[in-house]
Amino acid sequence: MSTINEETKIVDGDAGAAAITTSVLSADTVSATATVAQGPLVTDGADDGDLEQELARMEGDAAILQKEGMISASEAQEKREQVERTRKLFRDLPPAERAAIVRRRREIGRELLDRQLSGAAVVPAAVRLNHTRMKPLFEQWWPYLNRMSINIQRFGRSTFTAQDLGTVSDFFEKQISDLESYVIEQLEVAGGFRERSESEMRARGDIVFEPSVTKPSLEIEVEAYSRLSMRLLSIIMKFDRVMDHFDFLVWNGIRDQSDVDEETSRFLRKFHPVGVRGYMTHLRLMTTVRGR
Repeated sequence: MSTINEETKIVDGDAGAAAITTSVLSADTVSATATVAQGPLVTDGADDGDLEQELARMEGDAAILQKEGMISASEAQEKREQVERTRKLFRDLPPAERAAIVRRRREIGRELLDRQLSGAAVVPAAVRLNHTRMKPLFEQWWPYLNRMSINIQRFGRSTFTAQDLGTVSDFFEKQISDLESYVIEQLEVAGGFRERSESEMRARGDIVFEPSVTKPSLEIEVEAYSRLSMRLLSIIMKFDRVMDHFDFLVWNGIRDQSDVDEETSRFLRKFHPVGVRGYMTHLRLMTTVRGR
């Protein structure tokens, strides 16, 4: 990891993204076009089908953020208009340029992971994600959420009013608590179902396959800047463990792959508003950092 001594230098990645997308996408909209594909087909999100899914979700996220009091009705309408403009402009781009925008979004996240923030108290964490659908989720959201979580501590009061800062904090606490409860439940249910199914199969004398992932999708060391970012990391890694149970169930013919894909997509949809709000908050905080 390289060390960044000046806080303002951590925005290099965002500037790089802007250089690619200035005439095409707003910063908020880039986050929607570049996120993980959430249907059964896993791609980088460069094809029209995946883009349409992401734009539709961004429209839905605008409604959620308005309902939660994070944005006003006029801001929600503006974001819906951004989505429509992006839908048209992105479709007019050559396929190679579409793919470049999507790839750059993920590259920026990876670049942030390789940088250390001067003066920050960190907790190192080993990240192993077995499944390919968890890797882009991690790369495209967690680095920004991690950096946002420390900058909101450092610059939150100079960026937001006291009321707005409270609203932002309450939003993340509620969303993350709900995600934690959901993933814990999924882990318990999937693990319990696997255990019962395995016992029944062995009692019948059936052959029981015990699959494992020998080459993980992602295996790295990261530095978490806050308790919030560590909680989010734990959520992602726990659902990866849920998917380990899914592998067993599919291998042994207990669950169909399409059912498992839908369960995974449900988790990705639940995580999406947190990622979008975190990225938007990150950008807002960076305006304060740049101005210091």
